[in-house]
Amino acid sequence: MAQDPSLNAVTKLTRTEFAVVRAYAQGMRPVDIANRYLLDPDEDEHLSEAQAIQRIQALRDRLVQFALQHGRPEIAGMFEALRARSGVGMSRRVDAVSALEQLGQGYPQPQHEVSLWFKPSLARRLMAANIRRIEDLTSLANRRGSSWWRAVPRIGAQSAEVIAHWLVRQRPAMGAAAVNAYVLPPAAHAHRDALVPLALAPGMPYPVPLEHMLEPAPNTAAGPALASDLAFVRAWLQERRTPHTRNSYRREAERLLLWSAARKAGLQALEACDLHAYEEFLADPQPAAFWCGPSGARDRMHWRPFEGPLGPSSVAAALRVVRALLRAMVKAGHLASAPLIPRQTAAAAPTAQITPFVQPDVEAFVVWLGEARQGPRHRAALAVVQLMRSAGLPLSELAALRCASLQSSAEGTFLRSASSRQQLVALHTAARQALEAHWADRGWPSMMPPAQAALLAPAVHPATTRGRNKRLAGIAAGYSATGLDQLLRSLWRRFCEQRGVPSEGFTPGKLRTRATRA
Repeated sequence: MAQDPSLNAVTKLTRTEFAVVRAYAQGMRPVDIANRYLLDPDEDEHLSEAQAIQRIQALRDRLVQFALQHGRPEIAGMFEALRARSGVGMSRRVDAVSALEQLGQGYPQPQHEVSLWFKPSLARRLMAANIRRIEDLTSLANRRGSSWWRAVPRIGAQSAEVIAHWLVRQRPAMGAAAVNAYVLPPAAHAHRDALVPLALAPGMPYPVPLEHMLEPAPNTAAGPALASDLAFVRAWLQERRTPHTRNSYRREAERLLLWSAARKAGLQALEACDLHAYEEFLADPQPAAFWCGPSGARDRMHWRPFEGPLGPSSVAAALRVVRALLRAMVKAGHLASAPLIPRQTAAAAPTAQITPFVQPDVEAFVVWLGEARQGPRHRAALAVVQLMRSAGLPLSELAALRCASLQSSAEGTFLRSASSRQQLVALHTAARQALEAHWADRGWPSMMPPAQAALLAPAVHPATTRGRNKRLAGIAAGYSATGLDQLLRSLWRRFCEQRGVPSEGFTPGKLRTRATRA
């Protein structure tokens, strides 16, 4: 892969390049210097005055950086302008060039500015992302792994390749402040060691994801119990229909299985005190070297189940999945009874003081969504609410529907979904009207959208990376389950602000049924 020279890290000048700066400091004409030292032998014509000055000034900038790398700001300042031609100034500059030429290649320090080690075009992009020092760069790489560059605007794979190679070369010099071994250049991902499957058992040398867990031997500690738990969890995950839910549940299930194996006990032996201990473990997984690491491919040795300690809301979400798993185990007879699971973490306890949710406000919210003065986001939310009420579908299934799921006939409009076991569900007139208004916002005012189009999708995509990707994906890209949840929650908060009522206690699930009226 050809690399842009402007991206390369700054290094010591060659003897020829030092000679160029020395000759320029002595007052030699730039065009004569360039044609003597810098002219490409393959070029037929001599360099112009402007081209010569441009090349010499580029070398001057590198010399200034090299001087700053070695802590010689007085020499750097001497060459910043390089305009004076007095005899004293000329002699000082020539002596300074000779002094720098005797120095070896410098070593980066964590407190060094990135502009001292990378070319200006690359340094500007890093500083624009608030990466000003070398320690900022290594900290980001260690925190996010080899994909660190995706968090830096205008840094692509080619620039990341240059920076990562430079960071790897500096490991011996920077010691403890260097990037970790799992930070690799983008092109090196294909050469990372493949993960070797392991049996789910105590004393595992490294954690493995669920699909790489082998059945433990019967003669190991808690071997039969762990083997039974592993089989049950895999069967339980197969029942999850949507990929988003399946992946979320898989993450929490494999964490619980690995934690149980480390304790030499199966899930059937869990007690209330064990789950309190698991809650504390989620907030601080130890030892961190075994449990934590940057996100990466699930089939590589550097995979870890955590990126770091979970916050209170993430702990609560993880325990909800564990609660669902234990309920399924009790229902299947795999577990005698579900131990006590904390409904919320201690940090979330103040929610007991929240103002109770008032059901009639939901009906007012639906009416507010349908008001004529509202915009496309309101009409999209109204279509979501009416579909939830008419077909009884959760957001995870609504996000997966395509227009091909709708069928119209003289009897009405029907919806076919995975949860209805391929049976048709009749849609209410309100749901059909809300869908038609939503389709009109998307450019189909008087006809049925194409069969492959997403049933629900943003009418306008924001100027973000995700928005651009959805726009490029075309009509098949619709709202995700998370996007629908955020849409309803944000509009609910706006509705409550306008009405002056509390917004706490609301969840999109409360919209699935109409309020009971006297």
